[in-house]
Amino acid sequence: MAANSVFRHSYWDAVNVAVIPGQAVFFVLLARAYGALPTTTLLALLPVLYALALQNSGANHNHHHTPFFRSRRLNALTRMGFSLQGEPKTPHNIYHGHHHSTNRSWDHDSYLRIVGLRAPIRRQLSRFGLSFVEALGLRYFVLLVLLKRWPLERVAALASPADPELGRHVLGRVAQPAALRAATFDLGAWLGFRLLLCAIDWRFFFLYYVPANYLITSLRMGEDFMHHWGAADAFDVRRNAVSCYGKLYNWLTFNLGYHQEHHLRPTAHWLSLPSMTEGLPRDRRIVPFSHYVNVPLFYPRLAAEIARRAASQVGAAEAAASGSASTEVGSGAPGAAAAGHGE
Repeated sequence: MAANSVFRHSYWDAVNVAVIPGQAVFFVLLARAYGALPTTTLLALLPVLYALALQNSGANHNHHHTPFFRSRRLNALTRMGFSLQGEPKTPHNIYHGHHHSTNRSWDHDSYLRIVGLRAPIRRQLSRFGLSFVEALGLRYFVLLVLLKRWPLERVAALASPADPELGRHVLGRVAQPAALRAATFDLGAWLGFRLLLCAIDWRFFFLYYVPANYLITSLRMGEDFMHHWGAADAFDVRRNAVSCYGKLYNWLTFNLGYHQEHHLRPTAHWLSLPSMTEGLPRDRRIVPFSHYVNVPLFYPRLAAEIARRAASQVGAAEAAASGSASTEVGSGAPGAAAAGHGE
């Protein structure tokens, strides 16, 4: 790596930064060409859009952990640039920091539940319909206003009803003056780019961009699960994540596949992650190609083993609880008899 007066770590970080104008130009050109493109081409482009979302995520991830520039203003502009696609990055990055600060096992969760596919069809359709209402930031603006007017606990319960404690943590950080200012700038960049696409061709925006973004965002909600499901030990920083070393995946995402290496040292530069592989335990979990194969569907034996371990733990816990209850009843009998004699 070679730092200089502009880049804090390496001039290769410019490749990450180039994602911002590259993707912005791509979507502007796609909006301009939308009317002339057949439906088959638009459908064929969906995997490309998904790949671009992964690329944006990988580059933003690297910038969040190791800010590219020496200048704080350039780092802020870069964060705003990454906010053009996906979601405003400040709240997302705060959530990601919480992910690193907490240890948990993902083995007993469900990818289908996380991405919403286990919800009733009516609720899934409702969420899809709301994506059009929220396409220009209504949800974000409402939350920003409520953070100034309502108690934090009430806003957290509204924003994250399934996990109010997580919502309280993220929104509590967002509500701090510096983070709130950053989130507002991110939201402005995000909204401005969407208004530009809508001005170019409103049909492209509402009939293609918004539905495609909803699909991609929904599927990507399960990424934390895929990064950690089946890990050898959820509470060991050397074995609590899943790595994959597929060249195309790591080229596209700027080494996001080196996930165990990243969890071992979250502030390690993305170019240095491959050099950390050799020192990691050999019994940790590694999957081929990309993290997207790390789901129970492709590993039924591991899923069955995880289910057996869970059933065994539940049985052991129930047996222990039953034994404890029996002990309490047995030890309580003499006392009760003595009390009766005393009376």
